[in-house]
Amino acid sequence: MPQYELNLRDYLRIFRKRRSIIIFTFLVVALGSVVLTPKVTPSFQASSTIKIEERKTIAGLLTEWIVYNPGNIMESESKFITSFPVLLKVSVVMKLVPLEWFVDTDMAAARIQDRQDFTGAFGSLQGSSLKPERIAKISHVVEYLQDKMISPERVDEVNRIISTIQAKIETKRVSETNMIRITATADQPQAAADLANIVSEVYILENLNEKNKQARHAREFIEEQLAMLENKLKDTESRLKNFDDGSSQVRLAGPLEEKLVELEFKLAELLQKFTEKHPQVIQLREQIKGLEAQVQGFSHKQLEYTGLAREVEVNRKLYSMLKEKLEEARITEQQKVSDVAIVDPAVAPAAPVAADSRIKMILGAFMGLILGVAFAFIIETFDTSIGTIEDVENVIKLPVLGIVPPIEEELPSGRNILRRIKDRFVARTKTDAEERIVHLFAHYSPQSPITEAFRNIHTNLKLSSERKTILVTSSGPREGKSSVVCNLGLVMAQIGLKTLLVSTDLRRPLLCKVFGIEREPGLNEVIMGTAPLESALRNITDLFLGNIGFEFIRKTPGIENIWILPSGHLPNNPVEIIDSKAFLDLIARLKSRFDVIILDSPPVLPVTDASMLAPKVDGIVMVYEIGRTSREGLMRSKVQLEAVNAKILGVVLNHTETQTEQISAYPYYKKYKYYNKEVPGSKHSRSPAKKKV
Repeated sequence: MPQYELNLRDYLRIFRKRRSIIIFTFLVVALGSVVLTPKVTPSFQASSTIKIEERKTIAGLLTEWIVYNPGNIMESESKFITSFPVLLKVSVVMKLVPLEWFVDTDMAAARIQDRQDFTGAFGSLQGSSLKPERIAKISHVVEYLQDKMISPERVDEVNRIISTIQAKIETKRVSETNMIRITATADQPQAAADLANIVSEVYILENLNEKNKQARHAREFIEEQLAMLENKLKDTESRLKNFDDGSSQVRLAGPLEEKLVELEFKLAELLQKFTEKHPQVIQLREQIKGLEAQVQGFSHKQLEYTGLAREVEVNRKLYSMLKEKLEEARITEQQKVSDVAIVDPAVAPAAPVAADSRIKMILGAFMGLILGVAFAFIIETFDTSIGTIEDVENVIKLPVLGIVPPIEEELPSGRNILRRIKDRFVARTKTDAEERIVHLFAHYSPQSPITEAFRNIHTNLKLSSERKTILVTSSGPREGKSSVVCNLGLVMAQIGLKTLLVSTDLRRPLLCKVFGIEREPGLNEVIMGTAPLESALRNITDLFLGNIGFEFIRKTPGIENIWILPSGHLPNNPVEIIDSKAFLDLIARLKSRFDVIILDSPPVLPVTDASMLAPKVDGIVMVYEIGRTSREGLMRSKVQLEAVNAKILGVVLNHTETQTEQISAYPYYKKYKYYNKEVPGSKHSRSPAKKKV
């Protein structure tokens, strides 16, 4: 036969069959996500947007063209915004890190004692403008912290604070632009807006500070040189003033002195630009040496006075030049313009971004559904039972004679949904009344779809004069073979066939209990010769006298065609009874008296009784309950029966739920209500319902 492949109906069958696992997993994971998910504190997000403009000179463009730089400027700046230098200043501005944690805290307090209160500057934004006083105070902090270091004992604590702030800041480039969006997260809406704006402002000032670093270093160098030159000028002027009064009358060669002073001043200017080995510096020094050689003839005092006067003149001119350079450096430093500007300042958000844990609950429910489906397919994969007619026919190469829906659902207790769910997980022992209804259901409800299922099995058996003795067995216990024997015998008796039910299960007989008759005498006594056959056979008269009740017998016609041969006394070795010649003679006698003989036997795998009975009958019907016995067990039963030359007629799929399995027994009757549903145990059958079109 061709290999069967899964289709959409098979997947739907698996979903229906394993729906309890899917629902259970879904509920467990969904409820677990609700219970175990901690209550989320509402968080707010605010974003500010900055724009970066690169202002480059021609020299800068040439340098960029010559020098290869593989980095992405926008990505680099995005990372720099959340870097340690920027967030350290942010933590100081927000007063998370006090100034006392830095070295030279006494000087710090003296320098910015009038700028200690930063909190007042962190108020809400008015429109799109930032508060000038806050920017000024942040600028002071940024400027002060340029050359400061954290105290060694506070490094770990500062790192922890910076890491906390980094977790609350997220930067992202606005697609294909030179803008960066800075998003801050906080527990309060105003705190989120303040944090985003402070980070933006600190970054702008830090960027401007980097741009002004060269100009600042030049100004600081000129200030240092100017202070040294000022001290030197004061010293030379004081020495010249205190020189001997007589020396003031010395007449020097005016033009020579002026020329020498001029050359020395020019030399000082050149040394500001060039080194000692520059040709102009060397040439100028030679001229100065020549003039100095000309004044060798002057007296010592004349020379000393002339030198002091010349030094004072040179220092004055240098001082004036440095003062001019200092002002130019200050102007240059103040003229530096930042490349970064705030485009959209952050405002306090109106609603939180994570007000509750609904998203996690939805994800938990979705994951529960996915896991439930996955578990369903995993269990279906490891389920070695057979779930479809095609599986039965492919695996054991036997036809399916019929499908019997679960009779337990038709019981009064089976209509209780909670009871049915409980019975799926905890096995429940049925009462004697419930057992009788299950085994004699065809008599209680002759018009139900379940009874029609047994009639369908009878049709598929194709009974004839050569096929009168039928052995009903199963692979393992509790697969419903006895209920199949009883109900199959009832439907045959209802159509007028003279039917005999033989209890060949000499280990755990059940027919006598179902029909309410005595177990002895029975098959054992007939085989042993201790009782005649007539006394062992039970008919309608014995049923009247038994425990079954008169109301039951008159409920449905046809039971008068039923005979039962009970097991009798249970022997120590049932195989001796079954394998005896007397048993074969008994079967031959019974075949001449009855139209059909149905034998109820023990299961195949646990004991050898069925294998001993199989060659003595005309055909074997195997009962299989889906999910109870593995396909290997069913296959082993078939092999064991075929080994004794048994003729297996087919398989009856018992207890197959039409709503769960793909194997649907007779939806035709349920859909159109071909038969009116009859309550088991009712006194009168209702008239058939009209067919709906």
